[in-house]
Amino acid sequence: MQSSDSLLQKLFASHRHLAGQFCTVALRRPVTRPTGRTPLLLFSQVAWDTVWQRPQEQALYLSRHRPVVYVSPVQAHELTGRLADRWQLFRRLNGGRLLVFSPVLFSGEYRHRAVRKLNAAMMAGLLNKLMEGDKYFMLTNSPFSGALLPHLRPRRILLDLIDDFCAFKWAPPEGRSLENQLLARASHVFTGTGTLADDALGRTRAPIEYLPSGVRSKRLTKPMEEPGDISHLPHPRVLYGGTLNDRVDGDLFARTARAVPEGSVVVVGPRHDSFHAPGLPKNVHFLGLKPHEALPGYYQHCDLGIMPFADCLAARAINPIKTLEYLACGLPVLSSPIPDVVRYYRDVVETSFPAGWGDGVRRLLSEDTEELREERRHFARNRSWGSLGRAMEKRLRRLESGDDNGAF
Repeated sequence: MQSSDSLLQKLFASHRHLAGQFCTVALRRPVTRPTGRTPLLLFSQVAWDTVWQRPQEQALYLSRHRPVVYVSPVQAHELTGRLADRWQLFRRLNGGRLLVFSPVLFSGEYRHRAVRKLNAAMMAGLLNKLMEGDKYFMLTNSPFSGALLPHLRPRRILLDLIDDFCAFKWAPPEGRSLENQLLARASHVFTGTGTLADDALGRTRAPIEYLPSGVRSKRLTKPMEEPGDISHLPHPRVLYGGTLNDRVDGDLFARTARAVPEGSVVVVGPRHDSFHAPGLPKNVHFLGLKPHEALPGYYQHCDLGIMPFADCLAARAINPIKTLEYLACGLPVLSSPIPDVVRYYRDVVETSFPAGWGDGVRRLLSEDTEELREERRHFARNRSWGSLGRAMEKRLRRLESGDDNGAF
């Protein structure tokens, strides 16, 4: 009888062969290559086809200046769930300079060490073939990509801490150890939140740079028709746009609904099994994940944006992109007292603990004015994705030239 290690070794060898054949045929010359610019492998915890976030914006901006391969593996079970209607194996964007590659891995990635080892070997075979012959940089926002490090040979590794993924309930037990391996190898560490920048101090010798996320104000404020699935819902409409998981407090949706019994609570985004909100009032409407280009229609035709996060470790480390999206549309915003929201948005966002949540909803709706809405729009206009992209591209060029002392 074969040992499990022997069986795994055969599976590894088999998949490397298949990976090589696949990449040679399907992904040959995947991106247009401007001379003088080092290709970038952007390995992302965020699937391209799910909620639009910082990683997708990074890829679009950086591919204006260099070839970028955006890799966001998905587990097999996701293709029958949240990504069933959106997943594509690969696509080329930005005139061929950006390749988005979404390979399928075995399910159980975060629960079983053997599956994780198999998936890591599979991904290594794919990536080594895909980036063959290139001296590339690797930018990753996934702490779990530390499992790939023994198999890959990028010129430099850059880590972008956008979320405390290791604090999520689904994270693998050794998640923090894998993240620490990346911190030890990284040439530079970016963070999307001030909280994560503080947390990284003392855990890496690399320079740490807080680069806040941005917003596309013009896209969000271009007038759009009212979406048909909310046209029948009465005002005031309170909006939550984002992922529903264990760091979102279901009870705060109930408190919101009770605060506007004559109105509607509109929830736009994917719903994960870890989200619990039993017994919600009937005026809470879950509409599911919408295409990124359709979101402005929902923002523009609602009256208040909420960020009802739970008091947990995973939530305390975030700086929600939806904050700027709400503000760009002029919406008043009510949030749980997340450290980064209190730190960076206290002049334009109101925070509340659960006991005062309903009062906060009613007060923001009743006190809203066009003057306040313009102040919020102005705040968002000064915070663009372009600022983030320019800073990252500047850092990459310094790494290319060898003139990188860790500070701008």
